[in-house]
Amino acid sequence: MQQPARAGPPGYQVTLARLPARETLRDAWLALQARSDSSFFLSWQWIGTWLDTICPTRMARLLSVHHDGRVVAMGILTRRGRLFGFAPASLRLHETGSRDLDSLTIEYNGLLSETGHHGHALAAMVRHLLEHEPSWLTVFLPGIDVDALPLAALREMPVEIRMNLRPTPFVDLQDLRDRGLEYLPTLGSKTRAAVRRTARRFEHALGPVRLETATSPGQKLEYFHALVAQHRRYWHGRNGSDGAFGDARLVRFHERLLQQSTSTAGGELMRLSAGSTPIGYAYNIVANGTAHFYQSGIDYAAGAFHGSPGLLLLSRVIERHLEEGTNRFELMAGDSPYKRSLGAQAGSMAWASIDRIGLAARLRRVWWRLNRRRD
Repeated sequence: MQQPARAGPPGYQVTLARLPARETLRDAWLALQARSDSSFFLSWQWIGTWLDTICPTRMARLLSVHHDGRVVAMGILTRRGRLFGFAPASLRLHETGSRDLDSLTIEYNGLLSETGHHGHALAAMVRHLLEHEPSWLTVFLPGIDVDALPLAALREMPVEIRMNLRPTPFVDLQDLRDRGLEYLPTLGSKTRAAVRRTARRFEHALGPVRLETATSPGQKLEYFHALVAQHRRYWHGRNGSDGAFGDARLVRFHERLLQQSTSTAGGELMRLSAGSTPIGYAYNIVANGTAHFYQSGIDYAAGAFHGSPGLLLLSRVIERHLEEGTNRFELMAGDSPYKRSLGAQAGSMAWASIDRIGLAARLRRVWWRLNRRRD
């Protein structure tokens, strides 16, 4: 027998509706954003651009959480089903369910929430979906900080919770600044040696190594397109794909984001050169004193005989942010060796799935697995 959903924190009401006109949604989102300490990935810059370039309007719904007569949380849920609605539906928070499009990779995800309400609002969302939206089997919550998940409240509900955890290496730049430390000497001896050796070889072969930051929208797009070209060249040689930029809609997303970015919020593009030869480009997302390393494009032909151009590029980027007063540099989720080498500390990010419990859900899950095998 299915366990009834228990009541969560009192006073939270949830609505799920079609998206309003874009201007109306923008104004409501920005009003809530002004009362929130959520990440840039939940800002209107990111979400509005995602809605404009990637997310089909027909599959998106606006979820709003109210408390004491005001909206305290919002998010965009998408719904995907199969075979004219007879297959189990899945709901996703700020993703589409398309593997190619979701390679955009949102992190520090969640509901855009007024400060102090995130955990209660997320629990209220799941409870509402259990009680009022019977057609779904799984709710996917991608890229959420583990500490932001209201696990105690969720475990009181008739759901199964699955989590794929990934480390999130970072550098606490403010701590280095407070202690009067430079960044490079804090790294392991092998990493330090690789960075210094690569810099020496580039300088000997091509000229002085320098890092430049794009300062105008036009220059940002110039650097971005060069990054995409190098990124695609590398991945095409490795596995025949275009890597993170295989779909034209993803490229349009980033072009739009960069055009509306400022020096303190949005996309940041940096270029590392030796002499007059570009070695590589770094794409960071900056906001609220934090820089997130998002993507890179490296000319491995220029760097083939010069050691570790990727380590050199990122170490110089991190050093620049230390100089400029950034509080924290995030290397984003993943366990790649370069992230372990460059990040002194690590948090944890969850790609969580919340499955409804019950006989109908079990039957739908068996049906789903059978059809996946046929695919």
